[in-house]
Amino acid sequence: MHKIALVIYSQLEGSGRSAIYRQMMFAQELMRAGDDVCIVFDGAGSTAAAALADPGNPMHLLFESVRAQVRGVCRYCAKSYGVLEAVEAAGLPLLGDDRGHASLRALLQEGRHIVTV
Repeated sequence: MHKIALVIYSQLEGSGRSAIYRQMMFAQELMRAGDDVCIVFDGAGSTAAAALADPGNPMHLLFESVRAQVRGVCRYCAKSYGVLEAVEAAGLPLLGDDRGHASLRALLQEGRHIVTV
């Protein structure tokens, strides 16, 4: 069994859409194989988390299929990008264990490989 953290920095605009789509498909593949996978939305990716949680988003159903693996969204970044309220309303966990940011070192301490887009 592999321990993987998928960290999403991309926005849904432009090429970010396909990167996020592929990351969520990868999460499904890992889940099917019985691997331990978590997803973190950081930086501009915090805007993607808010958008994906919207039922009107074309990728919402894909997001819902991996939602249980979402560790959380960087609190600092969600606030900076103006999506903190949307993330909270969606019920997504907020991470701020490294001076307000999501801690990537904590993922390494768990023995996870980190994959970013």
